[in-house]
Amino acid sequence: MSIRALINMRIIASVLLILIFSAIIAVWQARSSVEREVNSSINLAVQMIEFGLNQSSSTSEEKDAWLDKIATMQPVRHLNISVKKSENQVKNTHATKLNDDLNDDLNDEKKSTPHWFVKSVMVDFFIHHYDIKIADGSIKAIVITANPMDEINEAWQETKSFFCSIVLMLFIMFLTVNLVFNAMLDSVKAILTGLKQVEKGHFDHVLPHFKISEFDAIALEINGMSSALKTAQEKNQALARHSMQIQEAERQNLSRELHDEMGQSLTAIKAMAITCQQPKTNVKAVTSSIVDICNHLSVVVRSMMRTLHPLSLSELGLGATLSELVREWQRRSSEVQFDLDYDQALEHLSHDITIHVYRIVQECLTNVVRHANATKVVILVVKRGDKVMITVSDNGQGKQLNTPGFGLLGMRERAENLGGTFTFESVLNTGVNVVVELPYWEEK
Repeated sequence: MSIRALINMRIIASVLLILIFSAIIAVWQARSSVEREVNSSINLAVQMIEFGLNQSSSTSEEKDAWLDKIATMQPVRHLNISVKKSENQVKNTHATKLNDDLNDDLNDEKKSTPHWFVKSVMVDFFIHHYDIKIADGSIKAIVITANPMDEINEAWQETKSFFCSIVLMLFIMFLTVNLVFNAMLDSVKAILTGLKQVEKGHFDHVLPHFKISEFDAIALEINGMSSALKTAQEKNQALARHSMQIQEAERQNLSRELHDEMGQSLTAIKAMAITCQQPKTNVKAVTSSIVDICNHLSVVVRSMMRTLHPLSLSELGLGATLSELVREWQRRSSEVQFDLDYDQALEHLSHDITIHVYRIVQECLTNVVRHANATKVVILVVKRGDKVMITVSDNGQGKQLNTPGFGLLGMRERAENLGGTFTFESVLNTGVNVVVELPYWEEK
């Protein structure tokens, strides 16, 4: 179900509950109002009759005249006032007829007011009568009967106005909420479109600014994410190109070394072997030269194998391989002091992590010798908890890097691909500090 349908359903359910609750309250208030009004009218009429009786009680003739005036009165608001004989049977007959007439009037007036509303707010009829002795000795009764239909009609009109106001307000609220949600849904659609563009790799797509601050904040975050992904994509592409260039350069170097060293040496060995077949050849001198050439080839082959993959890493372990690497750099750069601090607890480190530790240290030492102009380098490789910490620090010239080189990018990629972290700190004329944290996985 869409969010629009869900919100509309909940709004409609809320509106129905409000209308039902309002109807109950309106009927209850109307019924209370009708009852109060009828009681008030009865009480007022009784007080007026009592006052009239008190004023005309001096002579029977005045009382008869006053009753004649009462008998000729037209029905007033909410009340029917009549004068009847007071004998019980006649009184009961008149009361019954009066009620029947009143009910007929009510049925006529109900035509303008719904039956259910009349039935809901109708109160019991109130009948009040006074027995009065007149001049001829007979007894008459003043009968006051309440008629609530006028008040019911007014209550119905007020209730209709009340409900119309509520319906109008609810309609305005429903329209306002839908307008707001339309704007929100338009923003959501624009954001979804932007995310689909990001999913397809179109990182140049930029979301517009939205009037709603929350959606605008989301759009800014998505634009920032797209920019970061674009930057990462460009870096990865550059790193991939650099890796291919390095791969081709290594292949060229390998081809050149095989041609220059292996090819020439094999040619020399073949020539010497042919020479040994000739008479009067100094075999001892020739074989000595062949041995020297083979020793040279061994050195060349070991150097090539170390460049491609250090076999000592699998045979001797990480500590011995790092020590050999440091000794090799110490031999090449005697003016630089190399200090290695290695934790023997790493001897059980997984080979998958070991090769990355070796390559990171190798790249750091290469950068130090080539760019740092340092006199001392400290290499720290230790185990801390479930992490492998690599720290390479030098006291060289240091520099501020606006754009990191491919060597640093390669080390960062290695660390982050394994779920680790890479930190590069460089202070001008103070040195460089490289800190790499990798997960510790034991060899299975």
